[in-house]
Amino acid sequence: MSSPVSSPTAGESIRRHSRSFSFASRLLPARKRADVERLYAWCRWCDDGVDNAASPQQALEFVERATQDVHRIAGGKSPVAAESRWLAELAGRHDLPIEAALALLDGMRSDLTPAAGLHEADLLRYCFRVAGAVGVLLCPVLGLADRRYLPHAAALGMGMQLTNIARDVAEDWRRSRCYLPLEWTDGLRPGGGPPDPRQVRLGVQTILEVADVYYTAGEAGISGLDTDSRLAVRAAARIYSAIGTRIRRRGFEVLDQRARVSTLGKLRIFALAMLTPAGGSRPMQLDDSARRALAAAERLLAEYGISVQNEACAGF
Repeated sequence: MSSPVSSPTAGESIRRHSRSFSFASRLLPARKRADVERLYAWCRWCDDGVDNAASPQQALEFVERATQDVHRIAGGKSPVAAESRWLAELAGRHDLPIEAALALLDGMRSDLTPAAGLHEADLLRYCFRVAGAVGVLLCPVLGLADRRYLPHAAALGMGMQLTNIARDVAEDWRRSRCYLPLEWTDGLRPGGGPPDPRQVRLGVQTILEVADVYYTAGEAGISGLDTDSRLAVRAAARIYSAIGTRIRRRGFEVLDQRARVSTLGKLRIFALAMLTPAGGSRPMQLDDSARRALAAAERLLAEYGISVQNEACAGF
């Protein structure tokens, strides 16, 4: 295997690009935090490779090279790209569900075509690929042993991505993208002018309602993680959920101002997360909507051949 890329570089990546994720990761023990930073750095490298490409063709070629590296890692071989060593090092020390890395790259490949005219199923598949898959990759790093709880991890990531989409409607629209499903927006599609605010509000209200269901499904399994991982994951989930709360308070207006959670707000969320009972090793009881969200996450895992069956294990 190639020599590992230095973790300080990986740490710089998470601090530069994701304040919320960086804040939550500081709640992890040093070794786990370093591994989370390595995984984040690899994901960020993939994202930047697409966003910074000079043309769609070059972006596609980058995704294909990154995909080939993942296949090399899965086969126990050294990757070609130096940045892929972050993922290779983690795969060498943890039982990563490496198929989730391929799902993430599929999500980035899908971003090379116009995002418009989506339906709910399209949106959920996209959220699984670009965020749910990251949650699945994080599981072994954070102490997950029981694969039956991978759908919880996928659901939590999907809830976060749904919130991101609600927050970033204006930014996406400027890039001729709209991830809000047609059936949630009375047929909103990118066109030659600004989006209709009423249609945006409809879509944002619905997407945040769906996000809440996925947060519930995801958080239900946190008590099964290593005890020293639970607070960081719970804090990350609630920081992202708080973005949705701020959007609601503005009447679902997202076109003129990007919703954020202040440092003080994150500290309050952290304090409240500390007061949440640790719970046992089994998930809480879920209502029908949350169970449907877990079922949807499990189907998406199955699309990538990611098994939720165990040899022996203990919960997300």
